[in-house]
Amino acid sequence: MNKAYKLIAAIIFSALAGSRAIAAESLVLSNAGLSLPAIEAPLPEAPKSNQWNTLKKITVNTAQPDMNDTLIGMVKHGQDIDKAVKELKKNGFRASAVQDNLGGYMVMVDVKGLDAADQAVGLARYYYITEVKVGRKVHNQLFGLNNKSTFAVKMGTIKGGINHSPVDVKLNKLDWTITGGMNHSPVDLKIDHEAKTITGGANLSPVSLKFDWSAEEVSIYGGANHSPVKYTVNWKGGLLQGYANNSPVKLEFNMGEGYADQTIVNVTGYANHAPVELTYNKVNGHIGGYMNYSPVDVNLVNCDLYDFLQYFFLFLNK
Repeated sequence: MNKAYKLIAAIIFSALAGSRAIAAESLVLSNAGLSLPAIEAPLPEAPKSNQWNTLKKITVNTAQPDMNDTLIGMVKHGQDIDKAVKELKKNGFRASAVQDNLGGYMVMVDVKGLDAADQAVGLARYYYITEVKVGRKVHNQLFGLNNKSTFAVKMGTIKGGINHSPVDVKLNKLDWTITGGMNHSPVDLKIDHEAKTITGGANLSPVSLKFDWSAEEVSIYGGANHSPVKYTVNWKGGLLQGYANNSPVKLEFNMGEGYADQTIVNVTGYANHAPVELTYNKVNGHIGGYMNYSPVDVNLVNCDLYDFLQYFFLFLNK
């Protein structure tokens, strides 16, 4: 019990520096006839966000780095804590609420006997959780030097239909492979981050690509689908532009980062000499619409629109 009180005190102390800003925000809202606890954001049934932004929420619990059996989730100010805890419990988290002296809340999640790293990723997916504090051991499991990936802890899948063909593709972000089938052909690709290459075969064509990656954008260039490929995806600008499949490519989108209520992302433009009109649902991972003069109906699990756009050459008709 003393450890828990020390932890709460340490977290509260670290938050005092921002108390003046919170007080000023409260004054503005008060003058408008509102109060922070009265503001509620919608709660989706199974919230998911893109995996990059999910994992960057996870930090070391510097107050008690040896506490690996409990996760601390910092809750967005003004969130209805009762609804949040109820939803977390419904989805399998052993969560309880703790209030600080600034009027905010945190949730403490008991992960003893469970996969703490997996639980931390799951907790971080909720938009009203702004930070997940974990023990050093758990953090090392996710981001340690022995990991082959600093972003992925699970296998991603894309299943459904596109290009009048079934799609069943697995994105293995531990061994960094993309395997399965689509466009009535096998997919077998290897991603080498040291060499910055994507090689193998897909769409009945050899694939020999290179890539340049940063947090802001990724560029893919080389050969695939029996054609030259060169395009850049700029996440902040919401633009994929270049050429692939012997055709110019331009897609515009807005991921709506920072907006809790924006769960739908529209992707519009053209590719493969055809219009593109796609809708991505952040909550359930579904992409619907059309491209290549074909309906699109696929579900993304443990991956997201970032993966779909980064490897967009795969989804162009052969």
